[in-house]
Amino acid sequence: MAVANYVLSDAAVLEARHDTPEEMSERTSELCESDKCNVVVAEECLRYINSVFQFDAVRTASPYVPLGIAAVGKITQYSEARSACPSVKRGPILSISLEFGTTVAAKIRSRILYSFRVYAAIYGYTVADERQGAVRFVYGGLAHQDGAFYIPALYREGAAPSGFTKHIVAGESFYLRFGIDQTSGRPDWLGELFLWLSSELEAGIPERDDVGRIPFSATVFSRQGLSPRKPYASLLMMWLEAERRGAPHKPLVAPPSPVADCKHMVICSHDVDYHYTTRQSAFIRLIKNLGIAIRVYQSWPYFTENLRMLLQLLAGRRIGEYIPALIRAGEVGGFRSTLFVVSRRAHRRDPDYELEQIAPLLKLANEQGFSLGLHGSYRSVLQDKSLRQELQRLKDCTGCPVTSGRQHWLRFADVPGLFAEVEEARLIADSSMGFSDMVGFRNGASFAFPPYDFAREAAHSFLEIPLVLMDGNIEAASRTLGIPAEDLVNEVLVASRSTGWGGVAVLWHNPMEPLSVPSEINRLFWNSVKKKAQLAEKWMAVDDFFGMVLPRYRQAGLLKDVSIPADNELRPGLGLPCEAKVVSAK
Repeated sequence: MAVANYVLSDAAVLEARHDTPEEMSERTSELCESDKCNVVVAEECLRYINSVFQFDAVRTASPYVPLGIAAVGKITQYSEARSACPSVKRGPILSISLEFGTTVAAKIRSRILYSFRVYAAIYGYTVADERQGAVRFVYGGLAHQDGAFYIPALYREGAAPSGFTKHIVAGESFYLRFGIDQTSGRPDWLGELFLWLSSELEAGIPERDDVGRIPFSATVFSRQGLSPRKPYASLLMMWLEAERRGAPHKPLVAPPSPVADCKHMVICSHDVDYHYTTRQSAFIRLIKNLGIAIRVYQSWPYFTENLRMLLQLLAGRRIGEYIPALIRAGEVGGFRSTLFVVSRRAHRRDPDYELEQIAPLLKLANEQGFSLGLHGSYRSVLQDKSLRQELQRLKDCTGCPVTSGRQHWLRFADVPGLFAEVEEARLIADSSMGFSDMVGFRNGASFAFPPYDFAREAAHSFLEIPLVLMDGNIEAASRTLGIPAEDLVNEVLVASRSTGWGGVAVLWHNPMEPLSVPSEINRLFWNSVKKKAQLAEKWMAVDDFFGMVLPRYRQAGLLKDVSIPADNELRPGLGLPCEAKVVSAK
């Protein structure tokens, strides 16, 4: 099972020197009939031409505008099964370009260009060469050059995560590390964005918890009093977009979804930390849960639920055999998920199942539209550097494609170390960037993004899908903050929906039984799933999401060398991405 394989070709170029709109239309028709643009319809090009005159950056007093316009990129889909699906639509794309002032160092240019490309990908723009975009951005140098949009160069390498200043724009609070440029009155949006996305704000934190992770208490959120439930990176891009459109005081501009009829995408996931294999293992798990109910959760309902399941186990029920029930629930509820599976047991904190024991159920799930991901074992990154070997074992044992990963216990000591291992394993997505005991946006992002590789001063070749909600951190955060769990879940999801089209991950280990958390936490999963239709929201597996959004990143110059494995096929059941129509920003 897998996803459609979209291929973004070179954009066809339409040159409209001093043409009238009528002459531009005629030239467009000629282009659409040529071999250069054989999948672009004239109507789409005409809509693009019309939209050009709506942008302040290119509007002039004369109707005859000298422009070099990137007309439309072609998307070709190579899959036999695709012929039975509706055609993928690709609308007109605005091209933007970035140039730098002469004093901006090469290393800084690489980092700022990375931020610029991420911004372009999320908003559906294509990144052109310097000075070639329909909308030009200038970073540093002199302000207001040739009508280009100016961003002051305030970013400094190694800026300590302290001294944030608060600014309110369009009713939203922004916390800026580099402040406001006194000359232009603008912030360095791209520099601030880089701080969040690159995890530079976590660099140099010495504290580690007893698992070996950076604790939430040592992060910028705790030490600077910032709420992790606000996606600061997303808000920065919305502010930048509003300024670019000349409307900084109006409501901030959220990016348009790349999928027609879908406003928001949630990557649904389940880490298989426990699954029924023997009555003995189930008995031990339930006894442990009784102790957790008393010592940790201090929850009488959780205690009684597990005591009841213990009695049911003794009566013959296979407690914890939840994958078949989850498959049926996904069919009824109209969602699919990714199952993250540990393939090697090398520590007492790894699951006690053997991969061969649950492989038949994993194959069944994959056949029904669920994808498989690697749950890197407890020692995989910090001690053994074994992600690649564990990935191969999971593939060999199940016979299924595996393209994404998440660390067991979210265990990694530092972000660069984790990402180096993910890159080495050649995964195309990771979803480890979250907190074990707090909900929210660790990188300030309500969207998926390629992380930054400081060793190469370039973007990594995989997507990081922020883990914003987990059953365990919902329970822990509710207990710590004194806020109802339902309110926390709603706050995070509403923040993601209001700032873009999503690409965030949620994790419930086993929503079918109160084995990992009390039933009241599991109910939040099902309540959220039920709301998705009225919110025009899709809950999907990692692979489905990746297939639908990959063109957005490629047209912005990211993930250019990434391809979906050839053994992937279109996923049945939900019709994802078969029933999804990919669109781009107007």
